[in-house]
Amino acid sequence: MDSLKLKDLLEGLDFKNTLDLEEDLEIVSVEDNSQSVKKGSIFVAIKGYITDGHKYIQDAKDRGAHLAIVQEKSPVDLPQLVVEDSRIALAQLAAKFYDYPSKKMTMIGITATNGKTSTAFMLEEILKKAGHVVGMIGTVRLSYPGVSLASILTTPGSLDLQYHLAQMVKAGVEYVIMEVSSSALELHRVYGIDFDIVTFNNLSHEHIDQHGSYEKYVQFKSRLITQAKEEGASILNQDVPEINSLKDQTASQVFSYSFKDPADIVLGQVDLSTGLAAFNYQVPKEIKRGDWTLPKTDLAVQLKVAGYHSLMNAFVAITAALLLKIDPEDILMGLEDFSGVERRFEMIYDEDFKILDDHFANVKNIQVTLQTLEKMVYKDLHILYAIRGGRGLQVNRENSEEIAKWLKKLKPAHFMACLSQGTVGPKDQVQAEERAIFEEVMEESGFEVPIEEELKPAIISTLEKADKGDIVLLAGCQGMDLGAKIAWEYLIGQDLVEDKEKYIDKIKNRIC
Repeated sequence: MDSLKLKDLLEGLDFKNTLDLEEDLEIVSVEDNSQSVKKGSIFVAIKGYITDGHKYIQDAKDRGAHLAIVQEKSPVDLPQLVVEDSRIALAQLAAKFYDYPSKKMTMIGITATNGKTSTAFMLEEILKKAGHVVGMIGTVRLSYPGVSLASILTTPGSLDLQYHLAQMVKAGVEYVIMEVSSSALELHRVYGIDFDIVTFNNLSHEHIDQHGSYEKYVQFKSRLITQAKEEGASILNQDVPEINSLKDQTASQVFSYSFKDPADIVLGQVDLSTGLAAFNYQVPKEIKRGDWTLPKTDLAVQLKVAGYHSLMNAFVAITAALLLKIDPEDILMGLEDFSGVERRFEMIYDEDFKILDDHFANVKNIQVTLQTLEKMVYKDLHILYAIRGGRGLQVNRENSEEIAKWLKKLKPAHFMACLSQGTVGPKDQVQAEERAIFEEVMEESGFEVPIEEELKPAIISTLEKADKGDIVLLAGCQGMDLGAKIAWEYLIGQDLVEDKEKYIDKIKNRIC
């Protein structure tokens, strides 16, 4: 939409004050960054973590803003409407300005501590295989026909989000798959998005530094379900008590799955011996709730991606696809075409030995990754762990304790840690106390772990120890993002790859 009359844009919003405004005034844009304001804009002042938008009301006026939406009145001589929460107001204004694009497509929102990205990409493959036009909004990319952008945020701010949803409508998108982060839910980025299907896949300690506590983190994640509409469908992991409890806190139609107990959808006949999951997805009997139907189903699934967590993610993708009435054959073909997501138990080399790359972000992620390794067949195991930086003592203590438990079980031939100095930005640098907590836990557990400061020499040292039939695990969050490129460059340089051009292309096309 090029412009909207002020009276139409403000209709239905709650303000704490009134103004004598020219209602037929044309508003050409809604902005939350004063530098983007032009003549005819509305400026929404947001109180952010780094700065306060109220400081820039004068700049917005100087650039031609007609009006500011604020939480606190400013002395600047510019008409100002006061709201309770300017983030909510921004989301409402953006949706209205772009003519509520989410209502014109089928919206699928996915939240979880782990696996949002893989679930989203699996569902994208399935829907495309069934011949549908799909838009994607997530951690790796924001894409739709004619557009593919590397993501800055898992879930964009409400202004960018509504803009791209409007562009998706113009591009003929039928289905939008969106990863929804706890940050987006706390900061109301998805406020007013008309989700048709929402999922809550799993939960573990994460982002406590941002939200203040685990309880707050759970509270914000749960909003995707508790705020779901009555006509919508929620897919819930029954095995997680906090998620299962949401079935009584949502107006939506709930479909539950379990990997261990009776539920609407259950798991059967799992085989992880090669690392690639084979399993049966079973809906014992047809289920009708509201306008949604989950047909009686028994699918024998063979994934081409490694890890037990891939099985878990596929479970949710299959369920969403069935609710969307996608043919089971298209579901199986879509999963067959799914080649994985970067850094999610990704097999980056499988010739003389195997190299797996995993983001190892938190306790649950570590558990499912190492559970899969436990079921795989190999000669020796070599692990390089990039300590997670900038996440505080609690997350690093929990991660370290979980790793120590698995070191005792798996008994790797070689285990090293690194700080990834020089390859991470300031917010992801390992702090002295984070290194100290890792060393303390390892020492208490009886392990003497060498710590390399830089990533490249740590990877080379690890790969030099690998022999035929071994597995190398490159594990770590942001600190290991460049791990695959470094490993591939080493393999090419040592003539350990049969098709060098293939790996050169991989390095060029790597997003991380």
